[in-house]
Amino acid sequence: MRGKAIALGLALVLTAGISSARSAFAHERWFVEEGTHPGQGFPTDLISLSVLLGAFAFLVLAVASARGNWSRRANVLAKRAQRFLPNGAEWRVVAVLTGIMLIANSVTGVFLAPNLVLGSGWPAVFATVVQVLIGLMLLSQVAFALAGLLVLVVAVPLALFLFPVSSLADYILEYASLGLAFVFVGLSSCPDQFARRWTKVDPERFSHLPLPILRAGLGLSLIVLAVHNKLANPDLALTFLDNHNLNFMAALGFASFTNAHFVFAAGVAELVLGVLLLTGLTTRLVAAMLAGFFLTTLIVLGVPELVGHLPLLGIVAVLGLRGSGDPSLDSTQKARPRRWRHQVDVGVTPGQAV
Repeated sequence: MRGKAIALGLALVLTAGISSARSAFAHERWFVEEGTHPGQGFPTDLISLSVLLGAFAFLVLAVASARGNWSRRANVLAKRAQRFLPNGAEWRVVAVLTGIMLIANSVTGVFLAPNLVLGSGWPAVFATVVQVLIGLMLLSQVAFALAGLLVLVVAVPLALFLFPVSSLADYILEYASLGLAFVFVGLSSCPDQFARRWTKVDPERFSHLPLPILRAGLGLSLIVLAVHNKLANPDLALTFLDNHNLNFMAALGFASFTNAHFVFAAGVAELVLGVLLLTGLTTRLVAAMLAGFFLTTLIVLGVPELVGHLPLLGIVAVLGLRGSGDPSLDSTQKARPRRWRHQVDVGVTPGQAV
């Protein structure tokens, strides 16, 4: 009986840890300018230990699901869905969502993210022009490679010039991977791209690159967000919860599950999901969870959350549809059964075959 109670408690804590990532994807810096909990750390108690055990249990379940029927069925369903889509359609959706976000940022006077507010003078004007130009290129649907190149060589360096590195840490990997992915998409996945006509490169050389680049970039971004905004310094996250009561654990009867526990669970969950994406393990499962988190924070926090996360919604859709790409642990799991079957069949005569 006691063992069942402990298992149930761990399951609830695991659910809380993963569900509390809803606040993790709400980019606290978009809603909180200054923290009110300087120097506060996390409690070292049984609840925090249970969160860590729950995270480890989730990783074990993720490894098991990668080898199970669920993963194979998801792959089959995704393959069927891909048959109904034109070549490169998923990248066009990401381009449209990113273009809309960049133009909306220019209208509201911010650069790349809602908390990177542009000032006055020629640098701000130049940044606005760059943002609009990249957005229009992406919306045009024929200049992905040039738009990605401008993100890498103009927008990211300009952001480093205008804002402190501490403010850019949450976004730099996201935009770098997005820009690089668009360069390779423009050279491979969409046949109407200017870059394919001008360079005349073999599209097969680059067609496999955008997917793992986006996946790894998003995974690294989640890891940075977990460490930078929560685990290393929970000040802003705790202040965010003071203003937005997302800690639902008290309503479930866990009155001792404080906001500090909630932020710790959110950071650990975000870290785990980031590691899974970075390694390419159960990518479709992680994409489905992220989609749920983004939609939840959209309902709770409204339009600013929607606009800022438009590219990420597109990226999550691509990962859910296409999977992890190669190289990844998912692709390694797919290869193992084929090797195993080959080894078993060696030396089997036709009369012995079933």
